[in-house]
Amino acid sequence: MGPQDPKDVTRDTARDLSGLAGELAALKSDAHHWLTGPEHDTLKHRLEAAHASAEAALIDETGVHYSPI
Repeated sequence: MGPQDPKDVTRDTARDLSGLAGELAALKSDAHHWLTGPEHDTLKHRLEAAHASAEAALIDETGVHYSPI
């Protein structure tokens, strides 16, 4: 595989980050709905942090704020 155009890499990375942010949003939603005990708080906080990080990376990459549908 030869060198790639940076615009292609940026587009592909943004697409992958968007998918990742969507998956993390779904996991976070499921965790908040189904895992109600205090023993699950650490997992919920980590999912929140991971989702926020993915959104921040997506904004850095594209300049566009991610909004799940």
